Amino acid sequence: MVEMNRNDLDSKVPRQTTIDNENVLWDIAKNDKDFRARLDAVEMISNMDILADIAMNATDSKIVAKAIEKIGDESVLIGIVKNSKGPFRNEAAQKINDQSVLIEIAKNDENFLVRATSAQKISDESVLIDIAKNDENSYVRRAAAQKISDESVLIDIAMNDEDTYVRRAATQKISDQSVLDDIALNEERLTKVICEKCGSENMTIEFHKAPNPGYSYCAWRIIDYICNDCGNKISKPL
Repeated sequence: MVEMNRNDLDSKVPRQTTIDNENVLWDIAKNDKDFRARLDAVEMISNMDILADIAMNATDSKIVAKAIEKIGDESVLIGIVKNSKGPFRNEAAQKINDQSVLIEIAKNDENFLVRATSAQKISDESVLIDIAKNDENSYVRRAAAQKISDESVLIDIAMNDEDTYVRRAATQKISDQSVLDDIALNEERLTKVICEKCGSENMTIEFHKAPNPGYSYCAWRIIDYICNDCGNKISKPL
């Protein structure tokens, strides 16, 4: 084992790469003043418990990310998500594949980002539908809706979810053009438009396809509001 004292740790001289005592590496990863030394130490650690401790307690996001990257034991990753209060639990959730665990996390975790990440990895459509319809957070509902293939469910979400972006996420997966037209009209009913020029609410509505997928975020239709009083036209993407 290579012995290193505190002067070595604070030195600008490159660290030895032959340290075989993981407790020394653990100390370096937690306490060294030099970021590169801390990161190199984490890279050399193989003990899952030590990596889990770093993942749950380190404050530097890059150090935490490196520790989680090196953890291959799914039970350790699950423990991090379930037992840590740290801000990087989402990175651990991204590496979990156990469907029963993902469902539990997606339905019960207090952090909406962790729930959304878990939802995106779930394959059971009935669970995804439940999340898409019932989660209190629109970001989670949208993540689940993006995985659903049942068009009847997608239509229901596109017509009835209270959040614009959840409705758009569902709409993106619907192929029936007549249904899309109905959804476009429904979106219009949810929007009150006043003429910017004369203040009139007397508007004629026309809609057509967005010119290209990059026109606007999630845009799939353009609605033209034409003022019947002054002729001014307002175009809005859906």
